[in-house]
Amino acid sequence: MLFDMPRELRGVSSKAPPLDPELFASLSARAARIAELRGWPPRTLGSVRRGIRILCAVHQPGERIRASTISQLTHTAVPANHVLEVFEELNIFSDDRPDSLDVWCEEHLSFLASDVRAELDVWIAILRHGTTRRRPRARATVITNLRSILPFLTEYAGRYTTLRQVTRDDITGWLADRPHRAYEASALRSLFGTLKAERLVFANPMRGVKGGKLAIKIPASLTADEMKSVAHAASQDPAVRVVVALSSIHALPARHIREMLLEQVDLPGRRLDPEGLNRPLDDYTTEAIGDYLAYRHHRWPNSTNPHLLVSRNTATTTMAVGTFWMDRLVKDLPVGVDRLRQDRILEEALASGADPLHLAHVFSLGAKTSLRYTTAVAVSVAEHESVP
Repeated sequence: MLFDMPRELRGVSSKAPPLDPELFASLSARAARIAELRGWPPRTLGSVRRGIRILCAVHQPGERIRASTISQLTHTAVPANHVLEVFEELNIFSDDRPDSLDVWCEEHLSFLASDVRAELDVWIAILRHGTTRRRPRARATVITNLRSILPFLTEYAGRYTTLRQVTRDDITGWLADRPHRAYEASALRSLFGTLKAERLVFANPMRGVKGGKLAIKIPASLTADEMKSVAHAASQDPAVRVVVALSSIHALPARHIREMLLEQVDLPGRRLDPEGLNRPLDDYTTEAIGDYLAYRHHRWPNSTNPHLLVSRNTATTTMAVGTFWMDRLVKDLPVGVDRLRQDRILEEALASGADPLHLAHVFSLGAKTSLRYTTAVAVSVAEHESVP
């Protein structure tokens, strides 16, 4: 083959004969096995087979099939993600999907000089993948750091051909009037600290620069009206009830709730084992999970998703529900999942006499976080005692 031309699937009929009948038969059988394993309904399996037939109608025997080509199937009402699952790990499959963070960087950092961009890429790579002495950061953290330094780069990058030219006066002058000075200074400190460690700059211009303290949110307890509204909303939806139970009783963050596996829930033994914590299950949480599992079995009887919470989009996959689904689920609550979790930790801090070691052990909190809660309880108690 001289040229690997991109395929255009618009107008391709699913009734067209496959150019490689053996491949079509093999993929159809593979789709049937995955459908049985994932619990796909017959309609989904039929749509996936229709997508496979469209792909086989435009690809010659031995020709690699790209992920970007498969993604075009969404225009024909075919679930492209399910078709991708059929092709994954096959030799004929070529995953040419661009990394979303690389796309973001190309879109927002293309104006930089080549040397500046190369230096910035070193920092980004270390944030993403880590080193032997640094753990990799989450994608959201990398994006937050990039957004924090983007205004500085936009304003000053035209003056530099390399970040070695950045001076301390440049940074202090720019930070002076910034509304989020502490966060932007933290990101710049990370950038130039990394470049200095990698010997890409001669001196760290952030050395000795004070960016101020990061804003610390003081946890607050729920009001009686908020608790009443949360209880009412939880009684209306079994999924909301599970989220409320896990956040307001077991103080699990939203990410742990979304990613909790069925194997981590032992209803007969009344145990919960998220992140290896092995906690006892109370009556409310046991009943909430039991009711939700009954609802899940009725709604998606063939689902084999290993996660506790599933949605219409994830029931036939192995993925956890996303943040968008969780936000939409709790949008009618007067407070978010974080506030429910904070209220539970504050309650435990008050009951334990504001012992930070106890909080750290029970909820797997860091030292600073534990002290933040115990300080909030101490302040609340002092204010209460001072009221005549």
